[in-house]
Amino acid sequence: MSQRKKILYGLFGIIIGLCVGALFRNYRTLEIVSMCNSINSMKQKTALEIIGLHPSEMPDNSQRNLVFVGVMTAKDFLQSRAKAVYDTWGKNIPGRIAFFSSEESVAENLPLVALRGVDDRYPPQKKSFMMLHYMYEHYIDRFEWFARADDDVFVRTDKLEQFLRSIDSSKPQFIGQAGRGNSEEFGLLSLEFDENFCMGGPGVIMSRETLRRVAPHIPTCLKNLYSTHEDVEVGRCVQKFAGIPCTWNYEMQSILHHNSSGNRAFSGNLKNKEVHSAITLHPVKRPALMYRL
Repeated sequence: MSQRKKILYGLFGIIIGLCVGALFRNYRTLEIVSMCNSINSMKQKTALEIIGLHPSEMPDNSQRNLVFVGVMTAKDFLQSRAKAVYDTWGKNIPGRIAFFSSEESVAENLPLVALRGVDDRYPPQKKSFMMLHYMYEHYIDRFEWFARADDDVFVRTDKLEQFLRSIDSSKPQFIGQAGRGNSEEFGLLSLEFDENFCMGGPGVIMSRETLRRVAPHIPTCLKNLYSTHEDVEVGRCVQKFAGIPCTWNYEMQSILHHNSSGNRAFSGNLKNKEVHSAITLHPVKRPALMYRL
């Protein structure tokens, strides 16, 4: 190859490299600008605008103010599990739904609350407590019931509505599948003999009165954690400041149903009693199964 051709090939390679570099920089710039616009758009929305609630809507004048569902999720699951929840049962809630994630989370296609000062570390104790506090600060007078859910739970919204309308929401209520820890944890959760907690997976429901009593004391509860289990600590906080345990009711195991098959849960035959009698089904780890249910 002549010297001249070598020089021409070299110049051509440099030009191509510069063009590719410029395109990549422009792409990254557009990506960053788009992300910033999304964040600014989220920050400009009020708490009511995030969930699409008109200021005039209240429990006494709207059928869609029965329950507010807060779904705990993480940035990595916003476009998979969280989206599957919103596309399926999330839009049929007899109330409103919002997804609670870390401070840096962005999702224009979801009613998302990026909790200030919260990350996606596990266990999500701070995320759970700050979500409850956010509900109290912004929605306490807007709904009769407040539910805490994971992004891998399926909810039968018609059954949920029927169930909640049969209970007095003006009284302190703490509804869920009662637990005291497994055999390995017995005695390590700092629970008294008559204390329990509502297991987080299948879902936890509080009446407005319960949240009203507990939320002002959340900073205290966060400073006095006795275990690494988020649901145990929420239960401890409710017991201390609302004065009630999780519902001691065996029926809750079928109403708020947890399947112990793990990732294989609800992947087989769905025509069985446990599926059709339940209000919630947990865990649904794969988004495809959420759409199937």
